Amino acid sequence: MCYHISNTKPKAKELEDRFEATFEFPEVYEPYYHFNGWETKNLYIIRQDDPETIDVASWGLLPSYYDLSERSSFLKRTNTLNATKERLFESQLFSQFIEWQRCLIIADGLFEPHKDPEIKGSIPYYFKKQDHGLFAFAGVYSVIDDGHTPLYSASIITTEANPMFKKIHNSPNSKGSYRMPLILDPSDEYEWLHCNNNTDIVKTLLHTFTKEPIETYSVSQDIFKRVDSNRKDIIDRIEY
Repeated sequence: MCYHISNTKPKAKELEDRFEATFEFPEVYEPYYHFNGWETKNLYIIRQDDPETIDVASWGLLPSYYDLSERSSFLKRTNTLNATKERLFESQLFSQFIEWQRCLIIADGLFEPHKDPEIKGSIPYYFKKQDHGLFAFAGVYSVIDDGHTPLYSASIITTEANPMFKKIHNSPNSKGSYRMPLILDPSDEYEWLHCNNNTDIVKTLLHTFTKEPIETYSVSQDIFKRVDSNRKDIIDRIEY
């Protein structure tokens, strides 16, 4: 699972330069050190049908006919913060979007829980590129028409955990599977957005992962507490 991310870059232009896309309204950009998916901050996404624009989206894909005011109640019933890779083409919901509504979800870090029998509660670990650069999760999105401006919602695709993620996120889900978010290699980002009408390429990309070096270290347990954790020191290393 992936319910906690960061996007700490102070200026929208850093995202624009990295992904060669522009914000239609750059003034809406706000960085965050910790975004809990149940909150109402914005994801920053690049959509398959407009790969030169960076849009804002709600985290947790909603059916197109839903109103954003129903987001909280929908997520309590059907948690769509993540989309399981193995069910994308089978799910009644996600199968509507995987062919024609894929997206890049921009971030520069994520948090995963680790269980240690000698420590009370989960220990959060922060994952980032060694240079703390921006990267893109593979995602799917929906379009919600509120009668004025199209609104977007999106889900991060998850896949089987590699050894590093499995060592840290060491509790399997209810089906016994260890998970991690699908971070695309930069060389695959263009294909993810442009391989229209080619299911084989999409399925191949779903079995990839970034080749860029990733590092991880433990951080404050405030990540998983009901306190203000959207602060600069939340990504500082803490030893347990």
